[in-house]
Amino acid sequence: MKSGFKKAMVLSCMICMFLTPGLGASEQKHPESIRKLPPITAMQKGEARIIHLTDIYGHYNTSCAGTLMSFIGIRYGMESLFGEDTPDLDDMLILTLAGGGPLDTLDYILKGGDPADRTWPPPGIAGDFDHYIFHFFRKSTLEGITISLRQDAWPADWFELREKYKNETITEAEEKKRRENRRSVVQAFSTKNPADLYDSSGVYTFIPWGSMTEGEMKRNIRNQRRQNM
Repeated sequence: MKSGFKKAMVLSCMICMFLTPGLGASEQKHPESIRKLPPITAMQKGEARIIHLTDIYGHYNTSCAGTLMSFIGIRYGMESLFGEDTPDLDDMLILTLAGGGPLDTLDYILKGGDPADRTWPPPGIAGDFDHYIFHFFRKSTLEGITISLRQDAWPADWFELREKYKNETITEAEEKKRRENRRSVVQAFSTKNPADLYDSSGVYTFIPWGSMTEGEMKRNIRNQRRQNM
């Protein structure tokens, strides 16, 4: 396997290893701030869907920090784009560079989280800070919005300590700080205004060229993954 692809996959998985102590798969074990997060409310195939973060946690049996971060960002982007209208998932295209928790979150929201229909990441998709970018496009109005995670949303030493933990060179004091970082991220993302966590381009008008079906996307991803094995 090529080293770049291997590194990307490791980073995507690592962010989902940052579990907050005290969080479990069942909803009652999640902190109150997580349980009280506003859900994503959207239409799909003419029916209303109400999606809570705890629904996604329960489906994947995890409390991934990347899932929390992306859930907040996705809800923020959709609500900013549709304004007073209820977001229609069938009227949207969403693009991201982020893997791991964000990829699974989008799969659950847009595709229901069916394991048989899981989206596998192509090379280059990773859980790095600069990959937390989401592009939302509303087809019916030709309007879009781009949001990206603010650098100050993370503790300054988050990635440094993550690398030391992965390489087994972390000291006891650094491990304590790493755990504090995990708790602070969960606290921040579950209580702060999304506008304080994500930068937004504001709504813009776009013109698209070309097209790609879901079948084409899956086929292209398979080909890319084979080439990097």
